[in-house]
Amino acid sequence: FIVFFKKIKTTNQITYARNRETFILTNNYFMIFYLMTVFIGTVYPIFTEVLYQTKISVGPPFYNIVIIPIVVPFLFLMSIGAQSSWTSYRLDNFKSIIIILLLAILINIFISYFFKSYNVLSNLIFISSLFLIISTIKDFYKLKNKNSFSGLSRIVSHLGFGLLVFFIGINHNFSVEKNFNLQVGQSEKFGDYKVDFKKLTTKKKENHLAIVGNFQITNIRKNSEKSLKPEIRIYKNPETITYEASINSNFFEDYYLTMSNVSRSDFYNIKFQNKPFMMWVWISAFMISIGGFLRLFEKNEK
Repeated sequence: FIVFFKKIKTTNQITYARNRETFILTNNYFMIFYLMTVFIGTVYPIFTEVLYQTKISVGPPFYNIVIIPIVVPFLFLMSIGAQSSWTSYRLDNFKSIIIILLLAILINIFISYFFKSYNVLSNLIFISSLFLIISTIKDFYKLKNKNSFSGLSRIVSHLGFGLLVFFIGINHNFSVEKNFNLQVGQSEKFGDYKVDFKKLTTKKKENHLAIVGNFQITNIRKNSEKSLKPEIRIYKNPETITYEASINSNFFEDYYLTMSNVSRSDFYNIKFQNKPFMMWVWISAFMISIGGFLRLFEKNEK
C-alpha cells in the first residue's frame, strides 16, 4: 500500500482508497498471508526438531483457527472488488449486492436445515462463498448480454474459488467417519450406513502379498450399495506392511475404506469415511487453473 500510494500520479481527479486497484492489492495481501501461514506450518516442526530435538506436528486445527476466519472477508472483497471502478470508488449495484447477500443467507439457512447442523464460523464461510458464486454468475450473464468475453478469466477463477471454499466447507462439516473392529462375516451399523465384511482373500503379486477384504457398504436412506476392497500389502525387500484404501468416487460423494489387522486376533480395524462432493473440490481447483490460462489470451479490461 505504501508503494502504491507513493507512486500513484497526482491528477485533478480525486484519488479514492477503495477503487479496484486497492481491492486487488488487498486480495494479494490476503494471499500472502495464506502462503506465509502454510510456510510457517510446514517449516516450524522442522526447526523445533533440529534445534530442540522435539517432534511436533502442525495439523488441521492450526490452519482452521488461523485461515478460516480470514477467508470470510477475503471472499466478500473478491465479490465487491470486481464490481468497483478502476479509477474511483463507485458501486452502482449496491441494491443488487444486498439482494445477493440475502439470497446467500437464504441458501445457507436451507443447507443448515437440510443437514441439521449449525456452526457460526461454518455458516459465515457458506454465506461468503455463496455470495461470491452468485455475484460471479451475475457478472457472467452481464458479459453474455454485452457479447463480450473481457473478464471471462476473472469470472472463471472467481467462480472456481467460490465453489472450492463452498465444497470444502460442505466436505469438512458433513463428512462421516467411523472406526470399528470386525471379523469376517460380521457387520457394523451406524447412522444411515451398514458395513458388511463379506470375505477375505489372498493374492500373490510379483513383489508383495496382498490380503484383500471384500466389503459391502449399504446406504439405508438412499437404498444403495457399494462394493469396496481395501488391501493389506506385505512387501519382502525390505519387509514392509502398507494399508491401501479402497475408494468409490462419483460426483456427489466418495466412500473410503481401509483395514488393518488387530494384533494376535482375527479382528480387523476398519476405518470408514463418506465425504460429500469431494469430486467438486478438484473440479473447482481445475477451474481456477483454467481461469489463469484464459488470462493469457485476454485483452486488458477497460
